[in-house]
Amino acid sequence: MTESTRGVIYILANSLIPGVLKIGRTHREYAERAREISRATGVPTEYEVIYDQVVSDASAAEKELHSLLRIHRVNAQREFFRIPTREAIRHVQNVCARYPANEVVEAVEIDALPALETRMRRWLRCDLVAVKFVQYPDLCLIKWVIQPDFKKLAAYENIFDLAVIGDERDRCMEDRVRHHDIYQCEGGSYCPVHYSAKENFEFFLELDPYSMIMTGLDILTPEAADYVAHLWEDRKLEPPNRLGWNIVGVKYDMMGPEEEWRKVLAKNGIADRGTEGGAEIIDG
Repeated sequence: MTESTRGVIYILANSLIPGVLKIGRTHREYAERAREISRATGVPTEYEVIYDQVVSDASAAEKELHSLLRIHRVNAQREFFRIPTREAIRHVQNVCARYPANEVVEAVEIDALPALETRMRRWLRCDLVAVKFVQYPDLCLIKWVIQPDFKKLAAYENIFDLAVIGDERDRCMEDRVRHHDIYQCEGGSYCPVHYSAKENFEFFLELDPYSMIMTGLDILTPEAADYVAHLWEDRKLEPPNRLGWNIVGVKYDMMGPEEEWRKVLAKNGIADRGTEGGAEIIDG
């Protein structure tokens, strides 16, 4: 299964068109597809997703399904079928079973700890030994491992569903072009059908620390969590996404006479700063 073949087979219904269902496929988020169809048809009420299933080859599954349901088709040029809902779901399940999305084989795993340390090393809990972003065909997870006692081998893995966070924010700030139509992506969820693992991982790396602590993504120290909450709740300030620092002093530990090693450092472009007197602040 590849990024281009994987997709979702969906069944949509509209209360104003009883007995008629739209059955099709999408490589985008199916809820978004329902909104798009509602806008295009101009119906007063939106279409609802009543069933959906991720498949390894959405195009092949849809072709087989439409062939099977041809006698129920309202219009040969449209994907609308006059068929009972229960019967439609049964047909979709049977066809999709022949195009399974193998979640174990298709999972994409990315080591997230190095990037998190670059972004917020001082805020990460000290017993954190691993953080991984894992994307399945229909699921995005963060797995983190803690080792409370470094003298013991015992470690504990935590699994966190990013959908909890994704529904709370809008990460689409501009119109996107799909199939020559321009539409606004209104959802904020981490969608493995709509977005690649790389895109979802990059979204995760920009996740604000307040959302981390409020949703249970427990990778920050208690002190950092308290500080983030204080900034946002008490001072109404947005905590920084990336931590910075200022160097206010330098301690040298060099070999040989001081006069000689200071010359060597200066030759290599290292500032000659004394360790006595007032601290020199260098913008970081």
